[in-house]
Amino acid sequence: MSNPKDNSWQQGIQTLLANTHIAFLSTQGGYTPESSMCPYALYQGYIILHLSELAKHTKNIRNNQNVGLMICTAETNNTSPLSLARLSFTGMIEAVPETEQADYQKDYLQSIPDAEPLFSFPDFTLHRIKIASVFWVGGFGKARKIPLETWKSLC
Repeated sequence: MSNPKDNSWQQGIQTLLANTHIAFLSTQGGYTPESSMCPYALYQGYIILHLSELAKHTKNIRNNQNVGLMICTAETNNTSPLSLARLSFTGMIEAVPETEQADYQKDYLQSIPDAEPLFSFPDFTLHRIKIASVFWVGGFGKARKIPLETWKSLC
């Protein structure tokens, strides 16, 4: 585990979030866990996903709202996979209430402007993950659990 007095992990998290807009969502399928790639954004400590009702992960969420999510630094030829910074989350996912859609959509589109046409598709809905736990790995031997209040202050 990393040195508790070393705050470079906070900068590492902010760098990862600024440079990565793809996450891997884990949901519970009929018999096994299933993973899928999802663009994400942040809003007031929530992770925001814009999901199609036609997607398998959305169907899984209807049956079980417990999810896992990972945001990971992209691998390069010059980087060992062991040194890649990453964040892992667990939590409950829910559709964003209709009364809050506009604020969430604004932040989502600031992060992922190419998604704007998808908001005209009737099967796409914004979802938010109510985070239960956050775990940071800044590379080999650099790991820590992030308290939820600290997470909210970082994003």
